Amino acid sequence: MPDRTYEVRVTGRLSRRARDAFAGMDVAEVTAETVISGLVHQDEDLHQLLARIQSLGLHVVSVQQVAP
Repeated sequence: MPDRTYEVRVTGRLSRRARDAFAGMDVAEVTAETVISGLVHQDEDLHQLLARIQSLGLHVVSVQQVAP
């Protein structure tokens, strides 16, 4: 699988601890949501990202692949 960039939107703003869990990814606050985006090298990486989001108790609004 070629590298792909994904954008995951979650509700609310992330604490410093939660932001630190996404080292190497871009994390930006947009109104009442936080956008976590970055390069995903393989399907397993995307699954691990979503598992990390779930383990932090975050609510996913959307997941989409974006143009690099």
